[in-house]
Amino acid sequence: MTQAALSLLWTLLALLPSPHLQESLKALLLLLLHGHGKARPQHSQVKSPSALSRFLNRYPWPTRALIRLARKEAEKALDRARKKKGPKPRLLVVLDLVTLEKRGRFQALPLSFFHGKWGLHLVVLYLVYGDLRIPWAYRLWRGKGEKALSRLALSLLASLPPWMRRAFRIRVAADAAFGTTWFLFGVKRLGFEAVVGMRRDRRLREGGRLGDLRRQGSRVYLWGLSFPVWVAWYRYPLPQGGWEWRYVVATFPATPRTALTWGKRRFAIEHFFRAAKSEFSLGQFGQRTALGVHRFLVLSLLAYLLAHWVGMEGEGSWREARERAARVLLPELVVQVALRELYALGLWPPGGGGEGLCGICGRCKF
Repeated sequence: MTQAALSLLWTLLALLPSPHLQESLKALLLLLLHGHGKARPQHSQVKSPSALSRFLNRYPWPTRALIRLARKEAEKALDRARKKKGPKPRLLVVLDLVTLEKRGRFQALPLSFFHGKWGLHLVVLYLVYGDLRIPWAYRLWRGKGEKALSRLALSLLASLPPWMRRAFRIRVAADAAFGTTWFLFGVKRLGFEAVVGMRRDRRLREGGRLGDLRRQGSRVYLWGLSFPVWVAWYRYPLPQGGWEWRYVVATFPATPRTALTWGKRRFAIEHFFRAAKSEFSLGQFGQRTALGVHRFLVLSLLAYLLAHWVGMEGEGSWREARERAARVLLPELVVQVALRELYALGLWPPGGGGEGLCGICGRCKF
C-alpha cells in the first residue's frame, strides 16, 4: 500500500498548476502528519503561515478534482483488496455524525448546538473492508431535524460509484440518529442491507413498542414501514455507571448474533474520529472562510488515508504510522525540518565529519 500512497501523492501534485502550490500542499501534509493533532499554519517550519493561509483560502486550485483523484486511487486500492472468486464480498459502509467543537462565532460558518456541543456538524461515510479503511465523503449538517439528517446520509450513500455496488454486497451500519422510516426506506430502495440502532419506544404496526418485545430476533413491522425488520438488543454500559438496553434492527433476515455483530462493527468509525482528531488535526481548522475550512478538512482526511496506507505494511500506533508516512512520502521536507532543528540547537553546520558519521549533522555515529 505504500506504493499506492506514493502514486496518490504524485498524482495530486501533478494536478496543481504551479510549483509554489505543490510546495504548499506538501508543507500542509507534513504539518498534518507531524502536528500531533494540533496542526495550524503558524506551526509550519517549511512554509510561512501567510502562504499556507492563502493556499487554503484564496488560491484557485481545483479542490473537487483533488477529491475525485483521491477517490479514484481509493477505488483502485479497494478493487485490489477484494476477493475476485466466490460470492460477492461484503463491504461495510458506516454512517455517523461528528461535531467539531469551536469557540466563538464565525460569520461564514454554519455553527450550531447539538447535544450540548457548539461547532460544525459533519455526516461522514466511512468504508471498511478487511484491514482497509477509507473515509469516503462527508456532508455538512446545518441544524436539527431527523429528516434532514437522513437525507444527507442517503445522498452520501448515493455517491458510491456503480462498480462498487456491482462488486460488493453493501451493508450499511448506523446509530439511532439515522433510525428513521425515511432512511430505512431509502437504503432498501438503493438495494443495500442495513443494521441500524433504534429507540426502544419505536412504535410497531401491530401495536406496542420495541421495548415490549420478549424474543430476540423477532420479525416485526415498524410503524410507517412497508417491509419487515429483524430485532435484537443488548446491554449497554453507561459512562456514569449501570446499563441500559440498546436495540438494533436489520433490514434483512438476521439472527440476533448476526445483527449484533454487524452493529458492533459500526464502532470502527468511532476509532476513526478519535484518530482523525487526536493525530490528524481534523477539528483544528483556524480559517474563517467556508472554502478554507473545507480544504483543511479534505487535507486532514487525505493525511489520514496516506498514513493508514503506509502504516498497513507495519505494526504500531497511529503516531508511528504518520511519522513513517512523512519519511516515505515527504523525505526532503523531513530532512529540511531536521536541519532547521539542528541549526537552532547549534549543531549545524557540522563541526567535524568523516567516515562513519551522520550524513545530516556530521557528529552522530550510526
